[in-house]
Amino acid sequence: MINDCCMILILILLPPLGVFFMKGCGADFWINLCLTILGYIPGHLHGFYVLIKERERRQYVAQGYSTVSPPAAYGAAPTASAPPPAPVK
Repeated sequence: MINDCCMILILILLPPLGVFFMKGCGADFWINLCLTILGYIPGHLHGFYVLIKERERRQYVAQGYSTVSPPAAYGAAPTASAPPPAPVK
């Protein structure tokens, strides 16, 4: 891993490169690249946001917690339901 001080320096010089080193060639990289093309400051803001979130994730994992959330139950019926509506005549 690249030290945080080096990562801050890379983010200042070229934000998409720093995001690439942290997250790889995923959605965060492409978002940062587009923001940097549109304006240098938005690319910096997003780059530092990704850096802060990555540091928080590393601290969370270091404390022994998992970063994987439980799967969502899509299409599950609600437990408390209202009575069915009266038929229309």
